[in-house]
Amino acid sequence: MALVPQLSQVDFPFTVREVVQMGRTPHLGLLGLPSAQDRHIVAQAMRFTGIDHLPERHLSQLSGGECQRVFLARAICQAPDIILLDEPTAALDLAHQIRIMDLMEQLRKERRMTVVMVSHDINLAALYADTMLLLQEGQTVAIGPPAEILTNTSIKAAYGCDVVIDVNPLGEDIPRVTPIPGKYLSAKKPLTNP
Repeated sequence: MALVPQLSQVDFPFTVREVVQMGRTPHLGLLGLPSAQDRHIVAQAMRFTGIDHLPERHLSQLSGGECQRVFLARAICQAPDIILLDEPTAALDLAHQIRIMDLMEQLRKERRMTVVMVSHDINLAALYADTMLLLQEGQTVAIGPPAEILTNTSIKAAYGCDVVIDVNPLGEDIPRVTPIPGKYLSAKKPLTNP
């Protein structure tokens, strides 16, 4: 099992390659020296996450999206069956959010990894998740496929806000959730959910 936390801090001036190679630690021999196979796995993980052009750069020189991909590559190097992600797309722009999520989908399909992700972005999660779990203060509100659990009732129970739920143009079985700002709640025209 591997974990990619929401915020990862490295207090020493490690290079990208050194950080990614840390993922191989559980597989190293008695002396802790990486083998040719370990170096090959590190190179593959860096290629897979699109950071293979940054091996000698220090983490302090990277953008938020690049850092997130470094820590993802480190987790991939562990060769886990399960990868746990805590808000992997937080503070990333749209392009980097999709890139990270597409990488997770690719891992799931090609390497048959189980991906468990914590996210506050319901719409992004609905695009990728097979199963979603909505929580409110540690208690289960709903669990199941996005199309079944993303309802006005479950969103109100989990988040305490009013929403409009419609079908995402990308697919009939993908719901899209739009929160209703207060200024629209007080409008004279009633909002309807299709």
